[in-house]
Amino acid sequence: MPKTRNHFGIFYNKNAYLLALKYNLDLYNKNSYISNNKYITFLDVNYIVDNLWMDHFFYNLNPPINLNNFDYLFMKNYIFNKYNSSQFI
Repeated sequence: MPKTRNHFGIFYNKNAYLLALKYNLDLYNKNSYISNNKYITFLDVNYIVDNLWMDHFFYNLNPPINLNNFDYLFMKNYIFNKYNSSQFI
């Protein structure tokens, strides 16, 4: 549970807020996230970010953010290993 003075709006902590900010997600509308909790957690934001990258890699859509080559390959391997890529081939 966050402290009584929550400076991160609808987000549970700073990590969730910064990840949403990095990917230009909605910072003020709680209905944009899949959560029934009072606050949006890091796992909720991470789930959306993973789905954005899966759409990019598996359906050839635009990447959610621009990354350098090393970070791009790291993200690609992370997504393909986290979600069994054989089901998408």
